Amino acid sequence: MKRLWLEPRPLWQGIGRISEITGVSPIVIDVLAQRGIRDIDKIVKFLRPSLLDVPSPFLFRDMRVAVERLASAHTQKEKVLIYGDYDVDGVTSTTLLYKVLIDLGFQAVAYIPHRQEEGYGLHQEVIEKAHKAGVKVIVTVDCGITASAEVDRARELEIDIIVTDHHEPPENLPQALAIINPKADEGYPFKELAGVGVAFKLAQALLHTFGNNEAGIQSEIELLDLVALGTIADVVPLIEENRIYVFYGLKQMQDTGHVGLRALLEECGLADKTVKASQIAFMVAPRINAAGRMDSARMGLELLLCGDMEKARDLARALTKENLSRQETEKEILAGAIEQIEKSELPRVIVLSSPGWHHGVIGIVASRLVERYYRPVFLISEEDSGAKGSARGIPGYHILEQLRTQAHLLNKFGGHKQAAGFSLPAENISLMRAGLNKLANELPDNLFSETLTVDKFLELNLINQELLTELEYLAPYGFGNSGPVFAGRSMPVGNIFAVGKDGSHLKVVFNSDRTLEGMAFRQGERLRELSGNKQLDVVFTLDWNTYQGRKEVQLLIKDLQPSANWKSDNTKEELTSSQAGLAMIEDKAIVKAVNEILGGLEECANSSEDEYSDLAKELLEIQGHRINKLTLAETVKNVGLEEICGYISREELIKTYQLLREQAKKSNTFYWTPSGKKDCRSLKIFEELGIIRCLGGTERVALEWQRLDRKLDLDCSLTFRTSRILFEKVRELSHTMSGLFDEHRRLSRVSKERQEIANGL
Repeated sequence: MKRLWLEPRPLWQGIGRISEITGVSPIVIDVLAQRGIRDIDKIVKFLRPSLLDVPSPFLFRDMRVAVERLASAHTQKEKVLIYGDYDVDGVTSTTLLYKVLIDLGFQAVAYIPHRQEEGYGLHQEVIEKAHKAGVKVIVTVDCGITASAEVDRARELEIDIIVTDHHEPPENLPQALAIINPKADEGYPFKELAGVGVAFKLAQALLHTFGNNEAGIQSEIELLDLVALGTIADVVPLIEENRIYVFYGLKQMQDTGHVGLRALLEECGLADKTVKASQIAFMVAPRINAAGRMDSARMGLELLLCGDMEKARDLARALTKENLSRQETEKEILAGAIEQIEKSELPRVIVLSSPGWHHGVIGIVASRLVERYYRPVFLISEEDSGAKGSARGIPGYHILEQLRTQAHLLNKFGGHKQAAGFSLPAENISLMRAGLNKLANELPDNLFSETLTVDKFLELNLINQELLTELEYLAPYGFGNSGPVFAGRSMPVGNIFAVGKDGSHLKVVFNSDRTLEGMAFRQGERLRELSGNKQLDVVFTLDWNTYQGRKEVQLLIKDLQPSANWKSDNTKEELTSSQAGLAMIEDKAIVKAVNEILGGLEECANSSEDEYSDLAKELLEIQGHRINKLTLAETVKNVGLEEICGYISREELIKTYQLLREQAKKSNTFYWTPSGKKDCRSLKIFEELGIIRCLGGTERVALEWQRLDRKLDLDCSLTFRTSRILFEKVRELSHTMSGLFDEHRRLSRVSKERQEIANGL
């Protein structure tokens, strides 16, 4: 199918000024602007993720209740069962919480249900067994939010349930002792945590409560490799808090303290290397998933909990074999599914079933079919006991909501916007197929046409290693934060030919001022269609080509057409010069501070009693609105420009540095309680300069002093540089405006004196 290409928004007029203030390439600033990130503070936070920006776990409504109950279990030596799920998110969640509880001295055990024999979620049979084994507390991870009946049974058996989950909550929540789920808690600011992210918040609260100074107890940052693994695998948006965890988690993998994870990275050829999110998604996570899909997830859990390197290597090799078996099964199911689809006209919603399909693999096959046909896909494995299915969606088609419309046909269902699982009687499959497609026919046609969203048009002569190096600050890439997508119109083609096994890929050579190569993977069948074109429209991302020791920039081609089908999105917000202002740059802190002090320039201008009202009116007519609000407030009310701009002077930073160094002399790793926003900002500056390393914590943070052998330049900190330049520009403007006020006062005084003289005459 020919895909639509969505044009980028018009170039934002504020890009040049933001680039000047931050020192960041205008191309990077434009990419961020296209994605709605235009506030200076947000730009800095995005480009420099920091654990210092992580919300407190105690913002969860029930977190203190959960911690108090676990503290009681710790004191009473009660057994705590961690009940997980069989996918990577569930396995990493279980591993993380189990390790923390064991390190803190809890009597903990871990359990993951068997996909084929038990299925997803909390099961009453396991609760009964836990009761007989003397378990007093069950903590669910990555499941439990819909387990009302099971929670009720646990309460009858005097077992307290703490639910940690991230799935969509039902209307009536289970009556658990505590529920920790951002989607069910208005108090927690970030809603898109993976299951392992929610488990980490509980671990974070426990480490805060019990302290982590004892030997053998892990710091928070040492857990983030597990958080990153589960977060990437569960395909949640890599933005805000998730972005911070994955950013630091990928770094932590280079020196992971988890023996099993190290063995798995070694098995994938990634040990001791800089690891990308895509490598975790396509090489590491599938091996853990394979165990749960093909048989039992216990092998994946055993690997991640393993402390012996040789045993871990054996387990990692066994997981590779399971993954190869999964791939073969996947190929067979995929071939059968394609054969079914292509027998008739392509429907809007693909619903397929077969008695021979392995239930553990159909979710992956559904994703492959979505990629191939760009349709929502529901694949169902027919079994003697009924039918079990997995669904995958496309943007704009909410899988879980659509399943709710068919609830009368289903036994059980649950999941997310883009993925879900369900079960139903086999005789209801055709009814569900008809029902889903009837509803889909009412949806707009363009929903079922794949659209490539382009961040920016980019000329070939602007593509170089310096640009790609700077673009890497936008990583880690994944769902919700894809790599920057560029496009070129009428790009000059020197050659195009098929490469790879069976000519399955295309290599394109572009000739401009310099030669650049591009790869179009899995598009080899288009060679005849594209050959002979001297120019092509191309959509691409950029990456490194490190073949045979060389390191060059190459284009990874997403699509190419002799003449692309472009469309503009009229619903997109236009970025105009008026939004740039002076490039106080939509700094909400400035607007808020000024509004609080002055109440707005218009109010001043409309006030007959305000001595500056006439000048305010003149300024409104002559200059930009935001400039006047800032400078008028500063001049009249003496607002602190340093605070408004987030600027901390070199002298103030030196004082904080000396205090930190004194603490570091006592212990290289120490705790620090920031006294306010300025203190937190100072820590971020020192973190960016490499002076300190944040190990975790929120109200009280754990810091590690870094011994440096180089001279420091404060401007190497993006946080410092941005606030310094912004402060200098605002101060300069303020002085200019103050001069205008002085001149206004002088002229008013002269005019008054002249009037008095005239009256006297």
